[in-house]
Order: sequence, then structure tokens, then C-alpha cells
Amino acid sequence: MKIRLAFAVLALTAVAWFVWERSRPSVRPGACAGCNVLLITIDTLRLDRVGAFGGPAGLTPHLDRLAAEGLRLTRTYSSAPLTLPSHTSIMTAVSPPVHGVRTNGLFRLGAALPTLATVLKAAGYRTGAFVGAFVLDARFGLNRGFDVYDDRYGEKHTGDPTEGAERRAEEVIKPAAAWILDGGHPSSATSHQPPATNPWFAWVHLYDPHEPYRAPEPYASQHEPYDAEVAYADAMVGRLLDDLRSAGQLDRTLVVVASDHGESLGEHGERTHGVFTYDATMRVPWIVWAGSRLPSASTDALVRLIDVAPTTLDLVGVAAPPSFEGRSALPEAGCRTWFAQTPPARTAYIEAMDANLTRNWAPLTGIVSGSAKLIELPIPELYDLSSDPKEATNLFTRDAERARTLSALLRESTSAFLSRGSAAEKTTLGGEARQRLQALGYVASSAEPGNRVFTDADDPKTLIGPANDLQRAVIAFNTGSRAPAMDAVRAIVRAHPGFTTAHGMLASMQRESGDLRGAIATLEDVLRRGIADQSVMIVLAGYLQEAGDAAKSVALLEAVVAAHPDYAEAYNSLGVAYMRLGRHDQARAALRKVLDLDPTSAKAYENLGADELSVGDLAAGVDDLKRAIDLDPLLYDALYNLALALHDLGRRDEARPYLERFVREAPQPRYARDIAKLQSVFEKSGTGKK
Repeated sequence: MKIRLAFAVLALTAVAWFVWERSRPSVRPGACAGCNVLLITIDTLRLDRVGAFGGPAGLTPHLDRLAAEGLRLTRTYSSAPLTLPSHTSIMTAVSPPVHGVRTNGLFRLGAALPTLATVLKAAGYRTGAFVGAFVLDARFGLNRGFDVYDDRYGEKHTGDPTEGAERRAEEVIKPAAAWILDGGHPSSATSHQPPATNPWFAWVHLYDPHEPYRAPEPYASQHEPYDAEVAYADAMVGRLLDDLRSAGQLDRTLVVVASDHGESLGEHGERTHGVFTYDATMRVPWIVWAGSRLPSASTDALVRLIDVAPTTLDLVGVAAPPSFEGRSALPEAGCRTWFAQTPPARTAYIEAMDANLTRNWAPLTGIVSGSAKLIELPIPELYDLSSDPKEATNLFTRDAERARTLSALLRESTSAFLSRGSAAEKTTLGGEARQRLQALGYVASSAEPGNRVFTDADDPKTLIGPANDLQRAVIAFNTGSRAPAMDAVRAIVRAHPGFTTAHGMLASMQRESGDLRGAIATLEDVLRRGIADQSVMIVLAGYLQEAGDAAKSVALLEAVVAAHPDYAEAYNSLGVAYMRLGRHDQARAALRKVLDLDPTSAKAYENLGADELSVGDLAAGVDDLKRAIDLDPLLYDALYNLALALHDLGRRDEARPYLERFVREAPQPRYARDIAKLQSVFEKSGTGKK
């Protein structure tokens, strides 16, 4: 009797479970077959700023509506807290050690890995991308598979360094909507697009919540600066969706919205993002919406941004390539039956390598499994995220067994990554590209610390305070408090002698204060102590040239290019040094090497033109100076030299527009003497400005 009762209870339980399971919203693979795909990534969006994910009411009404009507994945982890590595993981569905793009600006995705764009294009989709910042410029490799890759940011005109580096959301969604609704035929489209009747895949990247926070009105007056950017980005998402709805496109479109990473806003001592892997920057919102094709559902299962591409393909009924490490999140969203096999639990690999690659700090890797997170550093960290969501209590020494388990999982993951190799290519940044990245807050110094033993002194937790102090000192120096600022930086250097960036900043301050020899001594000390990266050596070489020691500068630069033969900036500096020594053939060879590496280098064309003028080859000099000015209209020295060269060649009508631009645009008082000289030369020849 007991056996029958037990069986009856078991049977009733099974029936109840089956009825409950049958009543759950079902998300079927292929539910969106034939649909368009709109992927919206919102840069630097914190999870707790979206109302549907626990954020304040009213800040993100359009995202909240999508989340309420679609699938809300509340526990999604980014692979890295930086724009380019994270988006590369989204597109390739693999972790950074596999795609190889470990930080912004220093790597380019190679051709080996398929991406969401290449897969959908092969499936017959027309494909377009519209990105909001230079950090996702086509030169970094995410343009593969797109018929149109709109990474145009306009030209600099006001002197603001961020101009030409980013654009507001409304300037991104306008060309995106036009491409979608006009059938994908803008002037930048290639001739290989599928017919406009095919479904489309559009990736729209909104950069606005990223620092600097400068939302337009009325958002700026209604919210704190970061929240104002979030509210503005949400409003622009709403505008894009309204445009599609009005055109009858939205009802057959799968909409996927995610953030690439969050923003610390001072948590754990980090002002923005990129250094640490705490949940403030690593846990992100992810929403999937497809109208009636996708019922409302929510899951707090652990998923990752590398799961975005396979989930999207699963919904539109396109097979994911075997290279994908991520897998569809549909099982977590309710796509289960009585006989379905429960998928294995996910773990989330996380890393933050920028500080290691650009500042020589310790590398940071980690893993999330269940409710536990391990962060591998000289001072390791372990957190129970269920009881300690703010990651305030480090359990590493107290919970040794769980620490060992997660350490083994992390080693297993990294070993698997190593077996696959890296799909990245090193990229080389010219001065203009480096300036754009620095304007966005990224170091991009091309540092290669190499293999060494990192200690507690190299741990980002140890160095984040001094890094913040250094930033405050720079602000003080730039606002006139030079002596106190330099004293503060010297104190940082004494306390943290391996902090290369602090040494470099001290040298810069010394030079700006007129102590060029002191700046040289500071950087030579860094070099002697073996903590200099090649960017420090480039700066030192420039200072040596300013001090008249071109021969020593050349020796240093020749050592840099021997070790880093793809480093365009080093060849550019070397070319200038050769020019100063009168070694013109070597100068031109070095500058042409720059152009081989970076055909968009305006500075290389300018220097090449100047060298050609110096040896009397005016015609060649004119051609190269014109190329330089076409690439960068604000190269006033090139404008001056070009106007004079054309005048000396007797091409005075051709010279006049360059003269007029120089007189009109060159900043006073820096160019006052040159303006007067140029006007005098042209007036004497009777071709001056009237």
C-alpha cells in the first residue's frame, strides 16, 4: 500500500510538473525564421539604470516596454569591460583569448573567425552596421560581413578632441533608419548586396552613456550627467523603433538589445570602467523582443554576451558555426519539454587586460560559476554574489575549497582557449588614430609588458588609488597649479616606482614647465630600470631631438623599430630624426614605411613633403603636402609650406586658396609671424589676398 501511495504521489507530482511545464511560455527555435534582425548595443549601460532590471522608474521607458513584452535575461555577463573586446565577443561568440582582441586600439580581428554578420550575410541577409565611436572603426576588423559599415564621425572643427571620435545617438540612428527603409542603397554600399526584398540585419551602436557625459537638452537638465545620457539613449532607441513601426517593418523584426559593459561610477575606486571586473561593469542588460512570435518571459540563469549571436541565429532558424563558444539561451528562456535534456550549467569567463597591456599592471582574469565569482590577481578575490552583490567581502582565504574549485575551472577554460590560439592581428596606430582613442579616454600606448612575475604592488587594487591621484594631479597642472601637481606626481613615483604612466606624466610636466633636461632624465631612468614600453621610448626620442641630440634619438628609435617592425609612430619619429641629421634617403624610407603601415597617416605625408622640399624636390613635396591636408585640414604647418612651395613653383593661382585658408584659420598668436610672412611674400609677387 505504501508503495502504491508513493507511486501515486510521484505520478501526481509528475502530472503537476508536466502541466506546469506545458503552461510555461514556450520559445521555439526558428520562431523568428525569415525575420529581420535589429541588434542594438548601448555602450557603457549599467544594469541598474534600466527600469526592467531594477533601475529607477521612468528613466528607460522604451527599453522597459521591450523587456516587458519580450525576453528579459537578468544575469548576463560581458567578457571584458571595454568596447572593442566586448563587441568582438558579441559578434564572434567567443571569449577574448580566442578572438585575440584584448583591449581597444591595439588589435584587429583577423579573418579566421565567422561573425554574426558573415553568417547572416551567407544566409541571404543584407547587412549594415552603424557605430557611434571611433573605437569600433572599420580598421579594427568588425566590418567583415557587412555590406555597409558606417563609421563616419565627421571632421574636427572646434578644437574639441572628441570631435571626430564619437557621434550622438540621433546621428547614428538617422543613417541606420535610412538604410533599413530605403532598401540598403546608400552611397557607401558595395555592389555585392542581396536584393532589397531579402531580410536585413542592422547593428546599431549607441555610444552616449560613455564618458564624457554630455547629453543634450532636455535630458541634461532633468537628470544627473550619466543618467541623462542613459535617458537620451533610451529615447533614441524609441525613435528608431517608432520609425520602423510607422514603416510597417517592426512587426517582422527580431530586436536584440544589450549593453557591452557597465560603468563603475566610483565603485571599488574605479571612476569609469576598464580596470576591474566587478558586476558594476560586467553584468549587463540583455533584451530579446519579436512581438507575438516571442512571448513575455524572464530568466535569471547565468548567460553571457557570447550567447547573443547563437541565440539570435537559433531564433531566425540559421545554424550557428562550430567555432561559436557561446550557445543559445533559449533553453533558459523556457524552451524545454518533458524529455528535453537539461543543458550543462554555463560558466562565464571574464577578463580586464587593458591595464596590463597599456600600464604594465598585473593581468586580470576571472570566472563566474553559479553564484560565485573568482578574480585571479596577485591579491586574489572570491565573492558570493547571492549574499554579497556589491562584492564587498573577499572570501578567498575563508572559503578555500570553493576558491580551489573555481581556480580549477578558470585553468580549464584558459587551457581550452590556448589550444584554439588567437584570431587577432596586431594593429598599428598612427598619431591621428591614437589621438582619437585618447580623446575617448583610452590609453592605447601599445605597451607590451612581456612575461614577468607580478606582485601585490602590481595589483590593480593597489594602483587604482594612485591612478586616480595621478588624474587629479594632471587636472591641477592643467589649471595652473603646476608646482603642487608635480610634487604630487613625484610622491606617486616614489611610492609606486613601477607605475610607468606616472613617470611619463612627470616627464611631460617637466617639459611643459621648461625643464627639458629633467624630462629626459626622468624617462632615461625609466629605461634603465627596465619598465619602459615602446611608447615611453618614442617620447624620450622626441625629447632628445628637441634637445639637439638627434644621433642619440636615432639610436633609440632604431632599437624600437627593430623590436616592433609594425610600429608606425616609431618610423615617423625616426624619419624626422633622419631629416634633422641630413640623412634624407633614410628619412624618406622610414616615412614611406609609415604609409605602408597606415595609409591614412597625415603626419607621415606632411613630414615626407617637408623632406622633399628640403632637398629641392618641390613638385613631389607639393603632392605629399596636399595628401596630408586632405587627410587632416588642420595641419597648419603643411598649409604654410604648401602655399610657399606652389608660389615658388610659379603656380600662384593654385597657391592662393591655401594662403587664404592659412591666414583665415591658423590660430593666433602662434602663427602670427608666419601669417605676416606669407602675406608679404604674396603681396610682393602681386598675388596676395585682396
